[in-house]
Parts: sequence; structure tokens; C-alpha cells
Amino acid sequence: MKRVFVAVSLMLSVSAFAQTADTTAVKEDGPKVKQLENEKIDEYRRSSLYSVLVKHSNANYGETIDSVFMMMETPDKFNDHDLAVKSFESSNAKSKKVKESVRGTEKDPNIKDIGAFMDANDVAREMVAKWFDRDPQTGYFDVDLITERGYYDASWKSIEEADANVRGRAMLADAGFDLIGKTFMIVNDITFIDHGENSAKASAGIKAGLSILGAIGSAVTGDNSFQELGDSSGELIGTIANEIAGYKVNIISYLYRLDWNEEMLDRFLTEYWIDESNPDPAKKAAFEASDLFTMSYVGYTMTSAQNVSSKSFSKKPLQEQFLKVCTRALDKAIVELQREYDEFKIKVPIYAVNDDGTVSVKIGLKEGVTEGSSYEVLMKDMSSGVVQYKRVGMLKPVAGKIWDNRFGALEEAEMLEADRKEAEAEAAGSGAGTEQGSEALAQATADEAAETAGLEEGNPYLDSSTFEIVSGAGNIMPGLLVREVKIK
Repeated sequence: MKRVFVAVSLMLSVSAFAQTADTTAVKEDGPKVKQLENEKIDEYRRSSLYSVLVKHSNANYGETIDSVFMMMETPDKFNDHDLAVKSFESSNAKSKKVKESVRGTEKDPNIKDIGAFMDANDVAREMVAKWFDRDPQTGYFDVDLITERGYYDASWKSIEEADANVRGRAMLADAGFDLIGKTFMIVNDITFIDHGENSAKASAGIKAGLSILGAIGSAVTGDNSFQELGDSSGELIGTIANEIAGYKVNIISYLYRLDWNEEMLDRFLTEYWIDESNPDPAKKAAFEASDLFTMSYVGYTMTSAQNVSSKSFSKKPLQEQFLKVCTRALDKAIVELQREYDEFKIKVPIYAVNDDGTVSVKIGLKEGVTEGSSYEVLMKDMSSGVVQYKRVGMLKPVAGKIWDNRFGALEEAEMLEADRKEAEAEAAGSGAGTEQGSEALAQATADEAAETAGLEEGNPYLDSSTFEIVSGAGNIMPGLLVREVKIK
């Protein structure tokens, strides 16, 4: 009876995430809002993600891609579950195009390489080891990371040691349902189509051709003005190069999930668990030789991102430009995978319920929010003894109030504004009536139009997106979780 009471007490002591812990505040330029306390904003259970790169070291910018990928941070809606090895070399050295019918199958070179990578690095076992803070020297495990990511309170530590088994199994059963079983690996094959390089090659060809034509024309006619065709080709070539400069990022992302269930938990605790109070060299060796832990392939997606930014940003170091475009491409890939596979979807807490009946959530374009998106509101349910979620309402984004939280979006908006002002100043200095002034003014107008279009899609000056309550108004409060509904 005592052990049952301990287990029940543990479940009741699990932090249910302060769904009603809110405060009323007044925004400087807005109505009163009921919002989540600042320290509670990030207290929700995330899926965990391990990001890996397929390297093409001999390809153009291969080393740059590798270094940029290592700089990229885990998306903030996931827990960082990276292992020591973050990349591997592709066997498809020449990056030969793979037929669409083969992509994602056992004949896909990437699928073969990923399998070999997981086997060579014991990826599944190492993921489990990370969950339990395994000390590689002693083999000891603990539950500190699970306690931290699951937002359990500390009361379980005060329960007497004799009940550790019941306590641990109760907590780990819950963690397995909502934490360990939501551990993913995403493997990214990134390639670049560098229009700038292509334009440079094209420019060289154009220049050579024009020079030859100019020389021939002068020789035949005796008119040296033909030679000027070749000599003045630089300006023409520069214009052509600028029109097609930049590059496109193509990314193929493969998603895998760590397998975890009650049977694996039982075997883990029985056959492998050791800690400082209970060392066992045989169990340590057994874990290191275990093939119990596996990964399941979920699916893949293909997407791209274009380097279309301000002329100010085009002057930035190439690595900085790559970082921006690569990060945005990976964010898009994650959104596509979430829309295709429900198990990979993120849940994010409602930040504020406003007096005008709208709801604020700290997600935006990076998470794929559009005017056509639809989100369900979820309430945590502990009645079964483990964390589950039930739908209590629906939300829809408000047009014009979607946050552009993509990587570098605010900087980009500020650069566009600076470019526009510079172009307007040039137009004013040149005289709007002159040819040069008209061109400068046209450029300023074009930049302003591009900026306006960007703000219609998403506004980088916001700090959250605003949603209309479609249903369940009486049940919606700060702290409840939202999740995108699959688009049909």
C-alpha cells in the first residue's frame, strides 16, 4: 500500500505546468492582457532533436557549409539532444542526382549512409545514454535531465530510498510517454546553386565574345569604334551579373525517431541501470554491448531557400550569408516535416489572452504560421497517471499580425529600410528629373515595395503572433498549449 501511495504521490507532484499561473499587465500601446509569467514562458515539454549534416567536402563551398552548420543552434522549440558527432561524409561524392522514386528508400545513397553512420556511432544507444546522464567512465545513470526537461518538482527526492524503484518507474513511465519517445534525429543534405558563380562564368564568356566581335568589326571596317564594344562591356556584364547574383540553398532532410516503450524501459532498469549507490561492472559492460535500442525512419522532405536580401546584406561575408540562408532552409524543412508527420509537431504555450478576445503566442513565420494556418488548443490531462493532452479550443492567425521571427529577419528589415533611404537620397541628389535620378527613385520604390510585401507576410517588429479564437473561448487561458492542425 505504501508503494502505491508513493507512486500516486509522485504523479500528483509532477509539475502540471502553470496553466492558470498568469498575471494581468498593461502593454504600453495596447489593452490589458492576461499573460503568462515571464519565468513560465519556456516551461513546457519539448521534443528533443539531434541535428546531423551529410557532408560533400569536395563540392563547391563544402567546407563552408560544414562550418556554418556547426554554428547553427538547435531550434528554440526543441531540446538540444546533439551527440558528439555532428556530420559524416557522403558516399555520393559527385552529388549525383537521385531519382525521386528512389528518394527515401533503401536505394537512396543517403539512406544507406545514414544507416552506416548510426551503426558506427551507436546513435540510438548514445541517445538513451544522454537521456540518463550516463558517465562513460563509471557507467552510472541518473534522472537529472529527465527531471529538468519534464518539469518535475523536487519532492520525489525526499521520498525514502527504499521506494526508489517505484518512484523511478512511475516517473520514467511518464517520461517515456511524453519525453524520451519524442526524441528525433534530423539528417540534412545541403547543396548550393551559386548563381553568382554562374554569372561570373557567363560574364567572362560575354566579355570574350564582345571583345572578339569588336576586334573583327574594327579590322573589317577600319572603324575603331567597334573596339569600344569590347572595352565597354564591363558595365553591361556587371549589370547582367547583378541581376542573377546570389544563390539558392537546396536541402533534403531525413527524419528518424528514437524507439522507446514500456518493455524497453523495464529491460533498461533491470539489465543496465547502475548508479553510485549500486555499481555493477557486468551491467556496465552489458549496456555498452547492447543492441536493444533502435531508431525508426519517419520520412523526408525537400525544400529550398533563396538569398534574396538587401544590397547591404550582399556585402556581408559569405559565411554570414550562408548561415542565414541555411538556417532558414532548415526551419522550412522542419515545418514541412511537422505538417506531414503529426508525431513531430511542436506544442507551444499561449503567452497572453487579450481584452479584445485575441490570443498571443510566441511563434511566427519560422514555425510556418500563415493566414491559412489552424491551431488546436490543448490542456494537460493527468487522469491516466501520465501526461496526455485534450483539445479545448481552436485558433486562427490574424492577418497582418503574424510575427516574422525567422533568422536575421529584423536585421534584414532594418537593412532594407537603410537601402531605401539611401536610394531616396541618391534620387534627390541626382534630381528626380534626370535619368540617373529616375533610376535611383525607381530602385527606392522597388525596395519599399519589397519591404511592404515582407511586412504583409510577417512583421519582424512584433514579439508574438496574434490569433483569433475560433472555438472554446471560455476554456482558453495563458499556459495552455497550441499545436498546428494538419493541413489537408
